[in-house]
Amino acid sequence: MTEQAIRRETTETGSLPGGSAVSDWLQEVLALAKRWFIELGQEKLNLVFSVAQPAIWLVFFGTGIGRAVDKGVIGTDDYTGFTLPGIVAFTVVGGGVAAAMPLMWDKEGGYLDKLMSMPISRSSIIVSRFVYQFALATAQVLALVVVAVIGGVHFEAGPAAILVIIATAGLLSLAVTASFSALAYAVPGHGTFFAITGFITMPLLFISNAFVPLDALPRWMEVAARLNPLTYAIEAMRIPIVEGWDADILVALGVLLAAGLVCLAFGTQQFSKQTGDRVN
Repeated sequence: MTEQAIRRETTETGSLPGGSAVSDWLQEVLALAKRWFIELGQEKLNLVFSVAQPAIWLVFFGTGIGRAVDKGVIGTDDYTGFTLPGIVAFTVVGGGVAAAMPLMWDKEGGYLDKLMSMPISRSSIIVSRFVYQFALATAQVLALVVVAVIGGVHFEAGPAAILVIIATAGLLSLAVTASFSALAYAVPGHGTFFAITGFITMPLLFISNAFVPLDALPRWMEVAARLNPLTYAIEAMRIPIVEGWDADILVALGVLLAAGLVCLAFGTQQFSKQTGDRVN
């Protein structure tokens, strides 16, 4: 039924006279994303735990580990607020891995071949997964914000800081979803995929400013962290929480946007490369 809906929705717009390529592409993205939302609706426990788990991490890190942290090193008495961007980034990275897994199952199960037989853009497949993942990440971020406020976190930039956090999570989600999707299509099987993602995800998080300021890291780790796009995502979220409005927020968002566009282009290129023989 889902396949028929996708086929119908991706061909109806193309048959309309004067339909633009952009509107066709958007129609494809929405039709493909609809599949993921239908599956999520059928797994309500998955939705509940996906939204609740990051909030549990925030409580653990903020109230537990926060007691052992030197407040003078992090520059604030509120470690929960300091670590909130790190938990958001951790959640988004984990979501990026989870977002790529169904695409990999589609490849191994043969459903990708059916998608390739349809007159759709390759990028729409990756972007549709991002749309779904962004919606889920937004729900997770809002749950985190609620728990943070209950825990006494004060947003120096006011309620608008929440919008910055959501926008930053969206850009980061675009980058990691596209990257891990490219990996899912490039590797020969799911065993290799899980081995690589397990090797990448934790260093990606801890070689950043997620839980420790950059100037408190060893010199080599600080250099590596400044090359890590995750650092700029965390910085863009942390500044409005801890410091307030600052021009550095725009700089961090700009770097993150550039990284996201590069990752999306790379993901689409890899997808085209790896699936070219399927079309032929």
